[in-house]
Amino acid sequence: MMIIFIKFQISDREKNTLAWKSKTEQAKKGETLRELQKLNVQIAALEREKATHLYSRRSDFRGDFSQLEEIDSKSNDEKKTEKIKLKQQLEKISHMVKRFHMELRDIKPTPEFVEKLKITMEEIEGTINAFKEQQRKQYEELMREEKTTAQEIQALERKFESWNQLSEPVVSKKPQQKPLASARDITKDLPQEVAQFEKFLEETGGVRGGWDEYDHQTFLKFRQRHNGKEIFIQHSLVAIPTRTEEEIRDHEDWYQSYLSLNEKKKESIKKWRKKKEEDKDDVISKVDQQLEDEEAKKEEKKKKKEEIIQTEKRERYKQLNSYRVQKELERAQAEERKLREELEKARKKEEERKRQIEARERDEVWERAQKDQQKEIAARELVKFRERDKKTVLQRLANQKAKEEEQKEKEKRLEKLKGQVEIEVSRDPNRLLQPTAGWTSRTKDKGSSGTGPLLHIPHRAVPSWRQGP
Repeated sequence: MMIIFIKFQISDREKNTLAWKSKTEQAKKGETLRELQKLNVQIAALEREKATHLYSRRSDFRGDFSQLEEIDSKSNDEKKTEKIKLKQQLEKISHMVKRFHMELRDIKPTPEFVEKLKITMEEIEGTINAFKEQQRKQYEELMREEKTTAQEIQALERKFESWNQLSEPVVSKKPQQKPLASARDITKDLPQEVAQFEKFLEETGGVRGGWDEYDHQTFLKFRQRHNGKEIFIQHSLVAIPTRTEEEIRDHEDWYQSYLSLNEKKKESIKKWRKKKEEDKDDVISKVDQQLEDEEAKKEEKKKKKEEIIQTEKRERYKQLNSYRVQKELERAQAEERKLREELEKARKKEEERKRQIEARERDEVWERAQKDQQKEIAARELVKFRERDKKTVLQRLANQKAKEEEQKEKEKRLEKLKGQVEIEVSRDPNRLLQPTAGWTSRTKDKGSSGTGPLLHIPHRAVPSWRQGP
């Protein structure tokens, strides 16, 4: 009784602990959902502002931010794909938990069922832990990228500030037209070589030096064909009748300047990228160091958490083992009861079989006695039947003999009568057509009475309306 009371106390304590944990988790869940809702509202507002100021068709900077728009669209697609994958994983875990609840509704006190429940619990726990580990790694990667990006932005801001402090490049003596505001805004934060190249293009008419597409391509075709020798100018003069020799030579000078500045721009961009990579490596090394420190802290927390989990597992295994021992004891008692019942059934069945054998033997003895008695009666009756049949046969033979004698006497009398009444008549064919004696006497009687042949037969009277004309 004391053990049962202690068990009830433990179960009540566990119920209270579970209820407290459930309330705490629900409160945390509600707080997290509210925080997520606020973040979603802020994200939606930022998205609207971004679409209005950066990606709008009316904006002057749409061409500059087109690449950023493509990256943003790609990132949104990746987020949607990741959201679908997360939803599928959560649905899978939910399905496994529901299936486990369904199995708990129909508990069977067998070791196989307990082992099956254990395997299912371990499978669910492994799936949840794998999902948590995967999400933890993804969040750490995102945090690392966020820190790296923030530090890169800070480094770029410092670079831009240093570029602003540099002296302005010398403006050409013959500016053709004032550059646009958007172009000035773009080139002021670029490296010096890149800015010089952009200004050169703006001042000289773009990448074709103010020429149209056809004339410039023809110029390049002949220049490449003759490897930049003087002879290509004469061929170009024939192929481009709208241009003079002086214009072609000026265009050649412009093209050489274009190639020189373009090469300087490429070298400058290469150096800038190299410098950027070096800065990025420094930033990444710092971020990696910070992440390693954070990783060490997380590993320590993880170890503590694993120790707590292992302790809880051991407690659960102890409870499961006690439950298993209890179920084994109940199963053994049930098997013992079943064995006793089977032995009792076997004993009753044996007694019933013996009783049936004795009854069958008594029936066989009685049937043999009945058969012997019936044989004796049948033998006596058979003798009687034979005597009666013999008498009947003799009587039937006597009757048959008397009938035969009577038939013979009858035939003899008929023979005698035939002998007494024998008539002999001669054959007369004419006699066949002569009237008989009866007919002759009849005609004689009619003649004597005065009646002649019948000439008129009376009929009923016919009405006048039926007599006709």
